[in-house]
Amino acid sequence: MVDAFGHVSARDDKDPNRFLLARSVAPALVTTGDILEFDRNGEPIDARGRGVYLERFIHAAIYRARPDVMAIVHSHSPAVIPFGVTGTILRPIYHMSAFLGSGAPVFEIRDAAGTTNMLIIDNKLGEALAKSLGDRAVVLMRGHGSVAVGDSIQQVVHRAIYTEVNARLQAEAAKLGPINFLTPEEAVKADAQTDSKGSLARPWELWKARVGKIE
Repeated sequence: MVDAFGHVSARDDKDPNRFLLARSVAPALVTTGDILEFDRNGEPIDARGRGVYLERFIHAAIYRARPDVMAIVHSHSPAVIPFGVTGTILRPIYHMSAFLGSGAPVFEIRDAAGTTNMLIIDNKLGEALAKSLGDRAVVLMRGHGSVAVGDSIQQVVHRAIYTEVNARLQAEAAKLGPINFLTPEEAVKADAQTDSKGSLARPWELWKARVGKIE
C-alpha cells in the first residue's frame, strides 16, 4: 500500500502531543530501532543524526486538529490517484469501504500555496490538508495520493487498504453502467459493523502473517 514512499504513524499513548513515526526509510524495511518520537509541530525529539520524512507535517497537523485520531497512513496507492484528478468522487461501493461515507474530499494544494512540488513540507500545508480532511476518514491529495486516519493502527491500515480496493472496484463498475453506491445511512451502519474490534482482528492477523512470510 505504501510502496517506498508512504508512511505510517501512531499517536504516543503516553503523551497525546507527540507521535511515533519511522526515520526516512522505505516502510517495508522499518524495524523498531527506526521509530522516532516527534513533537506536536512535527519536529523529532532526538533524531540522533538520522534523516526524517519531509512530509511528517501531514501527521503533525492532523494530530493537532483531530484529537480522535490515533493513527495515520499516507500512501500513493495507484488506483486512488485518478479520483483526485478527475472530479469523480470516490464513494463507497460496498460495505468494506463504508468509512468513505458520502465520499472522500480532495485536497487541492494549489489553493493553499499556488505552484509547489506537491509535497506537504511545512505546517501551513499540513494544516490546509487537515482542513480538507475535516471529520472524514480519508482525504485524497490531487496528483499525489491519499491520507487515511483512524482510532488505531489496525483501523487505519484497514481503511488504507480498502480505499485502494474501493477505487479499483469503482473504476471497474463505472465501465458497466451507473453505480448503485451505498447511501450515507447505509455507510454509517456498515462502518459501525466493519470497524468493530472483532471484525478488524480477522484481517489484521492475516496481514501480519503475510508480512511475516516476506523474505
